[in-house]
Amino acid sequence: MPSNDGYVGAEQCKTCHNEIYEEWKSSGHSKIIYKPSNGNINIPLPEGYSVNEISYVIGGYKWKALFLDKNGYLITSTSRGDGRNQYNLKSKRWVDYKAGERVPYDCGMCHTTGYSPEGHQDGLEGIKGRWKFDGVQCEACHGPGALHIQSSLKRDIKIDRTICIRCHSIDPLDAIPVNDVFLAPYTEVNQLMKSKMKKFKCVNCHNSHRSSEKSIKQSCESCHQKIALRYENSYMHRVGVKCIDCHMPQAGLIAEGDRETFTGDLKSHLFRIDHTKKFPFFIKDNEKVNPGYLSVDYACIRCHNLYEDRERMSGFAMVAHKIKITTNIKIMRLQMVFATIGFLSALIAMLSALSLKGWFWAILKKKTLLSVHRNSVWISFFIYLFIATLCIYFHTPLDNPAKIFNLGWFLIHPINGISGIVLYSGKIISVRKFKQGWKRPGLIWGIGIFIFWIVQYMTVILSFFNIVRV
Repeated sequence: MPSNDGYVGAEQCKTCHNEIYEEWKSSGHSKIIYKPSNGNINIPLPEGYSVNEISYVIGGYKWKALFLDKNGYLITSTSRGDGRNQYNLKSKRWVDYKAGERVPYDCGMCHTTGYSPEGHQDGLEGIKGRWKFDGVQCEACHGPGALHIQSSLKRDIKIDRTICIRCHSIDPLDAIPVNDVFLAPYTEVNQLMKSKMKKFKCVNCHNSHRSSEKSIKQSCESCHQKIALRYENSYMHRVGVKCIDCHMPQAGLIAEGDRETFTGDLKSHLFRIDHTKKFPFFIKDNEKVNPGYLSVDYACIRCHNLYEDRERMSGFAMVAHKIKITTNIKIMRLQMVFATIGFLSALIAMLSALSLKGWFWAILKKKTLLSVHRNSVWISFFIYLFIATLCIYFHTPLDNPAKIFNLGWFLIHPINGISGIVLYSGKIISVRKFKQGWKRPGLIWGIGIFIFWIVQYMTVILSFFNIVRV
């Protein structure tokens, strides 16, 4: 039965719009706030609380979940003390949210259907306002449905292509606040208004009845066909990088992220990347505000963060749409092949040495085993010289000498190279000069060389996969 003001609830809409109803039912809109029961809770509860002690669950669909106590206030303390009151779904861990504070619930305007700021829902003093139905139901966007149900006429239901602005933006619309390094949540419309797509409505790309991951109606290629064709022949496309990975990075933050790699959990709607500029923000009214573009920090560093820096990524971003393959990747492939040979040679040298000492079961005769050991040691030595020469030639920062003081560069190149020189020199001297190749000094140097090759091999492999992301 309809309420006095014409709200009927989504269950009534289901009669004629069952397919849309089922899509909505499995989306985050339907689950943004609800009363818990033993049958509809599939996430952990705050420690020390039972279902009967929680009046409402907020969220719990994709990012995070918060909980209201029996008086309608946000639960900010548990049996373990203040905090550990927000459950993050992706990491499956509890974090602090306004720990120990007394926080009323005042989000009903966007989380409910048929909201009124007057009174307290269910008579709970901690809840500001009242509503007809929990969650964002059909009538939250389309208005009261009683008249439409009676007439079945389209004119008797509201269809507003701009309705998303009400909850997916904050005032003023021409500003995009930045929290730390992340775009403020619920500013998708603010971002869209600052982008080249500002004439678009949300529904141009999204089916608002579906969950966000299933709601896309058209892809970037639908409009940007020339760029898409050019990009199809690029290396980035071949290794699986999509348009939205760079142009809609997770620059916003709702639950948790990594500020060091500029990785949040909510996609940006700014689209434009300015690779020539530094991290984008300016101060307006004492707040950090985004000027309307993304930088390589968001678009590149979140993936290329192990041994790369923003200077190199700025240059790479210029040609990311069309570059077929980079010199670095070619060199890295060559380096990986030789590093594999060097590591295997060092492994054979170590196993043969242990066999000759009687610490490992020998499958070859002593003379043959000795020959295998010597050859594998020399092969690993010359492979080391080749890789070291390759690194000196391609990685010495003649154009930017200050990069020598970059910690990552310094650890990988000079320290790695010097370690190899010391270890191989020690091994050669102990064998040639002191004739102690099979005594403790020679064995210690040999073990050191083997450990060096493990580190060398892992460094090359991690560098390669960090660059090509395959």
